[in-house]
Amino acid sequence: MMSRTARRWCFVALALVPALAIAGPKKKPKKAKKAVPAKVEEPAEPTPPPEPTPTPTPTNTPPVPPTANVGPTPTNPTGGQGGTGTGSGAGGGAGDKTAEASDEPPAAADTDVDALRQEYLQLRDELFKSRARANTVASQLYSTRVQIKLTYTTARYYNPAKATIRLDGASVYEDASGAIAGDDGIRFDGYVAPGRHLVTFRVEATGKDDDSFTSVTESQIVVKAVAGKDLVVAAKAKDGGDISYEWKKSEHGSYGLGIDVNVKTIARAADAGGVKGGKK
Repeated sequence: MMSRTARRWCFVALALVPALAIAGPKKKPKKAKKAVPAKVEEPAEPTPPPEPTPTPTPTNTPPVPPTANVGPTPTNPTGGQGGTGTGSGAGGGAGDKTAEASDEPPAAADTDVDALRQEYLQLRDELFKSRARANTVASQLYSTRVQIKLTYTTARYYNPAKATIRLDGASVYEDASGAIAGDDGIRFDGYVAPGRHLVTFRVEATGKDDDSFTSVTESQIVVKAVAGKDLVVAAKAKDGGDISYEWKKSEHGSYGLGIDVNVKTIARAADAGGVKGGKK
């Protein structure tokens, strides 16, 4: 028989076993994994239906006549279409030659200049001949011979670029070589009717020290031709100014433009064939 003390300990032990079982370490519950949402695919764009083919509208076009009896189409004899590749073989060759010829420098300009020069010389010769004939006729009609002189006296400082003489509005002398600066020769020799005549002198000059300084001098005078006598008109043009060579030194200068004219009559002189004007 168990003693009272033993039974007491047995009851205590039986009471502690469930308590120890309940107080033991508890396992932590596992966390549930988050569910990843599945990737939703976007629906593909619907393919548009094909456009319906338009039905041609019938027209009242007259039927094309048959070409069985039509002759061959004439080709371009110049071969112009051959350059574009649509012509025949012969046309193509001509087109290539034309293209090659266009690459060469044109020589027509030189030919035109030579032709114009020859035409100018021919016209000048005809003009001189016409003046000579007119002078011959005038010598038979008129008894007054006129001589016109023009000299440029300040050629040391200025270059006479162009000189012109007009008699009664007609040009009787024109020079662009500066001849009036070299001598005091006769610029015109011809016959006029007795009476009043208009003579115009025009001289264009350029400074030798500074060619940017130019001048134009023009003077118009009236002379009277006397029947049976020769008329001599001697003109001297000048520029006594110093602007062409003084301007660079001190930026000041002057023009001294002028034309002095001396007019006189001379008794008719006899020549080997007699006296001009029908008098001996």
